[in-house]
Amino acid sequence: MAGMSNAAVERLLLLMSEYERTVSAAMLDVSPEPDLAGSVSLVVLCTLDLEGPRRPGVLQEITGLSSGGVSKLLDRMEAAGVVRRTYGGVPGDNRGVLVSITRRGRALVGRFTSEVAARLPESRTLVNEVSSAVSA
Repeated sequence: MAGMSNAAVERLLLLMSEYERTVSAAMLDVSPEPDLAGSVSLVVLCTLDLEGPRRPGVLQEITGLSSGGVSKLLDRMEAAGVVRRTYGGVPGDNRGVLVSITRRGRALVGRFTSEVAARLPESRTLVNEVSSAVSA
């Protein structure tokens, strides 16, 4: 993207913002709890679903949250039943914590992805324009 003009980058930013609104609306429609409708919760759930259990420090790196922020997020997500923390689950580290997605969390990711897929036709132009802007 180093060779992209400023106007192309600005257009890309606008398209990404519009696409994010579509994704956010889908999340709000399927989320059982407002706290779970944010992009950070989505990143955590998708990471755990696709890559398996992770330590909180890895989730901190992925989300950009502080250690305390990740703890608070995981507290809310655990209370909602979408993640589970296992203490002492890290081989060689008795104090290590692993976070995994629950069945309820997978079901939420499934509902979310179905809802986004249903909305893609209305934003297909955005996806094509983003792809074109990136490859330009």
